[in-house]
Amino acid sequence: MIQFIARLTQFFFEPTKDKIQMKFYSTILLLLIGSALYAQENTYHKSSAWFSAIGDVHINNKFYGKTEAHIRRTGFTDHWQQLLIRPSIHYKLNNTVDFALGYTFIRNYSYAPYSTPIDKNENNIWQQVILSHASGKVKFKHRFRYEERFIDKVAEKGGNLEVDGTSFTTRFRYRFTTSFPLVNIGEKHELSAQLFDEIWLNLDDNRILPSRFNQNWFYAGLAFEVNPKATVGIGYLNDHLALSGDNFETNNILQTTLSYHF
Repeated sequence: MIQFIARLTQFFFEPTKDKIQMKFYSTILLLLIGSALYAQENTYHKSSAWFSAIGDVHINNKFYGKTEAHIRRTGFTDHWQQLLIRPSIHYKLNNTVDFALGYTFIRNYSYAPYSTPIDKNENNIWQQVILSHASGKVKFKHRFRYEERFIDKVAEKGGNLEVDGTSFTTRFRYRFTTSFPLVNIGEKHELSAQLFDEIWLNLDDNRILPSRFNQNWFYAGLAFEVNPKATVGIGYLNDHLALSGDNFETNNILQTTLSYHF
């Protein structure tokens, strides 16, 4: 793990400005190519409104805790889609490397004929590394997350569908984020832009190699610094989700986020 972090640090943070720009554009190109390869034979379209509340508290200069709550409605706001609660503990090695260990509770709701037929839960634990760097006023983050997922199984019993046991699977997620300031409003308030793309891959039975595309998120939005502790974000999120077979769901989402540093 130490050698892995050292090589990633050298790759992203020691090269010249030209090489940083080249690797940035190469990353974007690879993500776009991956998006273009999706099978699109049967795509269902949804419009949703998601709200996130994120808070963190520092334990000392290295450790801090974070809690996230995500309320996800679809049919814009008509129906429940998901409810997530995600606590985590973080260790900030330095300004470049951030390690985290976390847990997520997910309530998945039945909102469409192709979604889960009944409401069910998922519990997962995850390990994460974030690598951060900057070029001038432009900030970059690379987030790597590995998830161990325990998902309710649905079975028919006596003519009714009900939860019957749990399945186990793993998933890998990589998110590339860039942000940059746009304008200062007054002396203490900054308006910035944020873009990210995140690819989600289901892993094989050995929990190592990708076996199937799960979903891809693309986000473009604005963040307003209310004060040094609070930030409000709003933007457009596109979620392209693989269903069974060659079926996909494209979800166009209004994403609102409140972040607070205690």
